[in-house]
Amino acid sequence: MWSVVLKMTKLKVSEIFYSIQGEGPQIGMPAWFIRLSGCNLKCEWCDTKYTWYSKTSYDINHILSKINLDQCKNVVITGGEPLLQPKPLFELLKRLAKAKVYVESNGCFYYPYLIGFAKFIVSPKLQFLNKQYEENLAKWAIHSTFKFVIKDCKDFDDAVNLCRKLNKFEDVYFMPEGTIDGTIKHRMLWLVEKVKNKAPFVRVSPRLQIYLYGNKRGK
Repeated sequence: MWSVVLKMTKLKVSEIFYSIQGEGPQIGMPAWFIRLSGCNLKCEWCDTKYTWYSKTSYDINHILSKINLDQCKNVVITGGEPLLQPKPLFELLKRLAKAKVYVESNGCFYYPYLIGFAKFIVSPKLQFLNKQYEENLAKWAIHSTFKFVIKDCKDFDDAVNLCRKLNKFEDVYFMPEGTIDGTIKHRMLWLVEKVKNKAPFVRVSPRLQIYLYGNKRGK
């Protein structure tokens, strides 16, 4: 009698929780969040640095057991950078075929076989732009929403110039950088005026999760 050992598909996971989307096109939407671990960029201002080095891995069955699609069919896969794990991510997306899935990525990597299994929200990280990165962002521009974190005038100008270069004038969101209410409000007011006067094709997004919960994990 032959014994068959099945290799389980695993993903490095930082946390799984149920909350609302705090920013971008799905703001206010209840969703299950699957936050994957690992990042290739490690931005200085990142508010989820705890995801960078987590080594916890779960098989897909375990991940699915932690969410209840009968309660809510929206699933946000974020990070870290989810596309560092493209093959197991693809397997998870196939298993989530009955859900409404949104994947958040920095856009450094482009895998055409993932298109169609989720909606992608790409957050270009302007300080890391190079030729290869821009080429991949040009591909993502066709399929995804762009969401930029804006701290100052340089960030604003660089983001607008990138959108113009990529001919990306729809589904573009700017949101203020920060993890403190006062800082975010100040930058939000400044950002609104900049967008009104310099980039009316952009939509301004708050960071609702910071207003509601502060910079806390699992929120």
